Amino acid sequence: MTVQCGCCGAEITSTDRIDYRLNRPEQLVGVPGDRLAAPTGGLLVGPDGDTYIRCLLPVALTGGTELVFGAWMRISKVDAMYAHAVWDNDTEYANLRLSGKFANVIKPWDVLGVHAEAAVLNADELPYYTSHPLLEREWDRDEVLSRIRHPLPVPIREKFGEVWTIERTEGMRCTIDGRTVRFSSPGRSVSIDVYADLTGGSPSDFLGAVLDGYPATAEHSVEHDGEELRHAFWLSEVIDGQEEQVFHAHVVRRGTMLSVRCIHRYPADRTWAQHVLNSVRYVG
Repeated sequence: MTVQCGCCGAEITSTDRIDYRLNRPEQLVGVPGDRLAAPTGGLLVGPDGDTYIRCLLPVALTGGTELVFGAWMRISKVDAMYAHAVWDNDTEYANLRLSGKFANVIKPWDVLGVHAEAAVLNADELPYYTSHPLLEREWDRDEVLSRIRHPLPVPIREKFGEVWTIERTEGMRCTIDGRTVRFSSPGRSVSIDVYADLTGGSPSDFLGAVLDGYPATAEHSVEHDGEELRHAFWLSEVIDGQEEQVFHAHVVRRGTMLSVRCIHRYPADRTWAQHVLNSVRYVG
């Protein structure tokens, strides 16, 4: 599957380094572009004369993945003028050293405004952060990457309702519509909802209430595994004038249910839809 960068649209082929460019410093989000100045590809000047430089922040994640943010640091006007002066001179640019305040919000951390330092490590690249709180340790890959809604070149495990997790396949974008979370890529989509049962009934009773109105003639499968009930069935539906294969699945525990709806165009993708269901885990 081809995965495109959510920032520039380029194809992503590496799974051990993921580059993610943050568009603007937090203070300049929403400022009209004609009020900003960009003396170089890595410098930005705000309407009040505040100056920023984009630097590379490599964050080590579990599993051997490195997430490299293109993130902004607010620097002094004097440092900005010097950086601009040496930007196209490889010899002088290689000696560039800077310090300032980190100017982006990156979840799940609280790093906006922290002191940071950066230096040029490769004359062909932006400066790298050499002092920053996120450089100090390795971070959980799923917890960090699940905050990025753009398509990623690796599968990640997303958490739902504090007690469920499910895999977001590589190459899928994540969007939220009310209470429904959707993963999507060309030709495929997944809709995920979590429901609570306040009646105190059994998983079978809960599932039966949810299935009321669905066609009994569908291709159903039911599996009991201890306290867990897994149910799935297939339908062919016309969506936006196109016949699609739709996989409905439910994983039920007492008091809670994760509902999954996979839509795909090609019958061969049945294996993928089943994989989505198999990836559901109860962690409560």
